Amino acid sequence: MKSKQKTASNLHWWPWYGGWGMLVLLALCGTASYLSFFHLPPALNDGDLGRLPYAFNGARAWNTLAALDALGPKPVGSTANEVGAVKLLEREFTLINATKHAVQEVLYEKQITSGAYGINFFGSSMTSVYRNVQNLIVRLAGQEGVAGALMLNCHFDSVASSPGASDDCGSCAVMLEILRVLSRGSERPRHPIVFLFNGAEETPLQASHGFITQHRWAKEIRAFLNLESVGSGGKELLFQSGPQHPWLVEAYARAVRHPFAHAIGEEIFQSGFIPSDTDFRIFRDFGHIPGLDFAHIFNGYRYHTRYDSVEYLSPAVLQNTGDNVLSLVRLLTDGDYLERSTKERAVGKSVFFDFLGLFFVTWSEKEAAIINVLVAILGLMVGYWTTLRNVGSQHWRAVARESLLHGFCATLVGAGAAVGVNLAIAFLLDRLVQRSMAWFSTYTLAIGLYCLPAMALLFIAHREFHRLFQRKETPLPLSLAVKTRLTGVYLFWSVIMIGATITGLRSAYVISVLLACMALVPLISEPYPWHFSSKMASLVLSGIWLHLHTVALLWTTQFFHIFANIFIPIAGRSGANDNPDLLIAMVTAACSLLVCSFMLPLINLLRNPYKTTIGTLLALFLVSLLLSIATPLGFPYREATPQQSPKVQRILAQHTLRQWYDSDGLVRADDAGYLFRLWDRHNEATIREVIASNAGGNAGSIYKPSQMDECTTEVFCGLPASAVRFSSLWFAQPKSNHPEAVEMVKLSLQSRNKTTAKDGSVLKSRLAFNLTGSYQSSILLRPRRNVTLAAWNLTPQLPPQLSVGDDHRAYYVLITHGLPGQPLQLILDLEQSATDVKSAAQETPLVDISVTSNFWEYHEHFMPAFSKFIESFPPWAHVVPSVSIVNLYSF
Repeated sequence: MKSKQKTASNLHWWPWYGGWGMLVLLALCGTASYLSFFHLPPALNDGDLGRLPYAFNGARAWNTLAALDALGPKPVGSTANEVGAVKLLEREFTLINATKHAVQEVLYEKQITSGAYGINFFGSSMTSVYRNVQNLIVRLAGQEGVAGALMLNCHFDSVASSPGASDDCGSCAVMLEILRVLSRGSERPRHPIVFLFNGAEETPLQASHGFITQHRWAKEIRAFLNLESVGSGGKELLFQSGPQHPWLVEAYARAVRHPFAHAIGEEIFQSGFIPSDTDFRIFRDFGHIPGLDFAHIFNGYRYHTRYDSVEYLSPAVLQNTGDNVLSLVRLLTDGDYLERSTKERAVGKSVFFDFLGLFFVTWSEKEAAIINVLVAILGLMVGYWTTLRNVGSQHWRAVARESLLHGFCATLVGAGAAVGVNLAIAFLLDRLVQRSMAWFSTYTLAIGLYCLPAMALLFIAHREFHRLFQRKETPLPLSLAVKTRLTGVYLFWSVIMIGATITGLRSAYVISVLLACMALVPLISEPYPWHFSSKMASLVLSGIWLHLHTVALLWTTQFFHIFANIFIPIAGRSGANDNPDLLIAMVTAACSLLVCSFMLPLINLLRNPYKTTIGTLLALFLVSLLLSIATPLGFPYREATPQQSPKVQRILAQHTLRQWYDSDGLVRADDAGYLFRLWDRHNEATIREVIASNAGGNAGSIYKPSQMDECTTEVFCGLPASAVRFSSLWFAQPKSNHPEAVEMVKLSLQSRNKTTAKDGSVLKSRLAFNLTGSYQSSILLRPRRNVTLAAWNLTPQLPPQLSVGDDHRAYYVLITHGLPGQPLQLILDLEQSATDVKSAAQETPLVDISVTSNFWEYHEHFMPAFSKFIESFPPWAHVVPSVSIVNLYSF
């Protein structure tokens, strides 16, 4: 009798290679979803102009991009940005105006703008001051009597050391081509279109503020499209919309030919996880205008490096973006959408997503919440009903037990184990063997180190629950038990989805689509009479599961690729204090659970799963671990070669001169050093190795700012604010290697006036300064003890002070100069108690001021020793060298 029972149970088992089949299916779906991100339309070329004269031409846009790229790095204030890029773009505007159709009106204005505003940038309060930055603005006129314009925005400046081909010259090339195509049409667009080519975005976000708050055309803007990049290549992602105004996403859904958009991207970006921001924020917060924000997100390794060049882009990238944006512009400006922006009440955000670029879906928040609840309830009802229909409602306890214990609880325990073990691996790789970020250059190592053990633990949890808690006497045959456990997994995700929906997370749609796919399994298989043939039932269930799960895998694996392509490159610029493997470990564990959760109960249909499926996963994990620890494959960085794309380590090296001024405006003391901002976990090790190799093994005096004596007396340790805000190193230099201070921003006191309040309790002092020198600079203002800064002339209201820990607090002012201009006046109104003044033995300073001048692309003025030092870094390091002059005053 016992032998017969064993033989009968074998009827439910898959062959030993069935688990491998599941893993192969997962790998194939993951590969397909990854390739979909880079499936781009072929670029039209000059030969297509006669056939498609009013289509976006990628080759023509590419020519513009190549010309901008040839200018090299274009930081604000540089000749390349303020003269070279401006002349190039103005020449293009002239050509477009010369070839436009007679009915079109193309107007061009150059705006040279100055202003100031307070902003909180990644937790740091600052006052952003810009002087004579440039905006190049083209207006394509609409039809007479139609109000409301659409704006397109890009920026042509770049960070130092980067040509900015993708960020953001490619977007400017796209906008120029769109302008060229539309200007040749025989009919005007219904609404006018404003093309804003702004020259100061990286500073950050200043030129857009100058346009939206000061230019006359800004008043007619009803919506905007912002074109950005945090990567290099692939499709552009719609990752921010609104705020509110769901009609914008509806227009995107109707117009765009190659959709790539996810609301989860918006929630991630606005959560602060990503150390970037865009002009979208300025138009939203200062212009109160709705819009859409697009960015290329793939290959973020090249973002803000010398490799952001046309060498690593293709015309197809511009063609994809141009096709989409041109279609959207035509729909918005030829219809009534822009009129709706003022007539319709702006209520509610949109839930939106595409499926591998094949189609696009958008719902309102309310509709999405209803759909989420219906998917959860109906899916569970169908799952339980179809099971009870086959075994009888009298066995509901057995069904509930299978679902809750073997489905829900096993998944929950497996998820906890996966996260815990992944975090342990991340900790050990970082602390024990110093091999964190092994996955930075080798994408597949993230899968091997974290996805595979997470999947193995999830499978083990389900297998062990089956082994430990499966009852010998049960009315459910194994195939039906597995089907019921799948309903338990469905319950697990339903609880998470409903919780996310209640808390207002629109990202719940990721789970909703997955559950909608899996709800069809019992719905389609329900008519099959499970109780007639257990073996056939198992095969039918497996076949239905296979087809529907292929769709689910294509859906879920794309999010792993999106998250990996966002967070892995960001690890190279997220700072040195935190172990980046911890974040990757958690993200990969969550993605592994999302991808394979509906595979988990099927592990119990396999013969000897420990020897095959689970064993394979663990073996591949051990191989990945060995490769990460013991071979060059685990080294995080790669130099550029014909065979491999660069994945570089970022090094910011500032040759810094510090000068202390006395009350007569004379330098009373000075020193110098190399200041390094630590961008990633391994920056410090690389810098120390390079210093030691240059010094013959003697690293000399290397400090962290907190170890410097000046930290107890000087504002922000007598260093630029970034040195204290972020992890940094200071390498002291001898007198012979001090940078020359011929050029710098100079602070001079013009007047000091004192008044006393009528009641005599408060002494007021007004200090007026001039800041001379049109260079990129920053100011730190620290009132002395018992002194208050009551007002200043920069902004109507005082912003909060920049605070770092308990020891560093000051008003932080960032000053950007485009074209040279007149001195900047700074007026401070300071107050102190009259009692404190009388009790002081002598007059003491009221405020400490630190003025830092930054010089980018300054190679011709580098000291020989500094140039030699920069050149000694390895080829896989991207070094951004500069000179900084810090002047310290007390008044």
